[in-house]
Amino acid sequence: MTRKLGCWLALWLALLWLAPLQAATLRVVVDDSTEMPLAELRDGLLLQGWHKDVGELLAARLGREAEFVIRPRKRLPAELNNGGADMVCGYKPEWLPGPFAWSVPVADLSEVLITPQREPRPRSLAAVAGQPVGTVLGFRYPELEAVLGTRFIRDDAPSAETNLDKLAAGRIPHVIISSLYLDYQRKRGRFKLPLHPRLLVSRSQVRCALSPGSRIELRQLNAAIRTLQAEGSLQAVLRHYR
Repeated sequence: MTRKLGCWLALWLALLWLAPLQAATLRVVVDDSTEMPLAELRDGLLLQGWHKDVGELLAARLGREAEFVIRPRKRLPAELNNGGADMVCGYKPEWLPGPFAWSVPVADLSEVLITPQREPRPRSLAAVAGQPVGTVLGFRYPELEAVLGTRFIRDDAPSAETNLDKLAAGRIPHVIISSLYLDYQRKRGRFKLPLHPRLLVSRSQVRCALSPGSRIELRQLNAAIRTLQAEGSLQAVLRHYR
């Protein structure tokens, strides 16, 4: 009996010693409609992209292993609220209302209006009033709404890729698009349509939203982001996709 008890005690001590060696996870939720260069998704898995790179960098800096949770855009707030994920990155507080703690900025992203050279060149955003503009279903564009008002004519598509296809086919004269996404498509030769100079629609400093139930503290997350910025790691991720 004593010998058996000694074996159990030895096993318990071994497990206790090994426990700290198993890295805790950092659960990062990602919108399932996200496209490259932000995310490539297949069969519910995140294969590559900005979200994966940034999530893994932050997890490593925090001494954790990144685990990615893929959910529909509308379920992101609930996933954070119910503790299903620690955080989401690439958003602003006005885009994702909820009781979340917001980090310092992780990236500067911009949206632009593009027009093919076969169309008259718009010299300002106001010049496209009353004309169809390719937009993504479910997304708001408050900066363009403020300029155009009721003369903002949306032509919704399910994705940015569909909008570029419609633009190339001559079905719409203008598109609002992420400059990062456009640069990525240009870099890979997937979109070669000659364009007029881009018009800036908005510039955003995107952040990470921390779940109220996360074991990560905001000060820890901010310190990790600042360290990665000082090293140039976050900037290098963006350059890779441009």
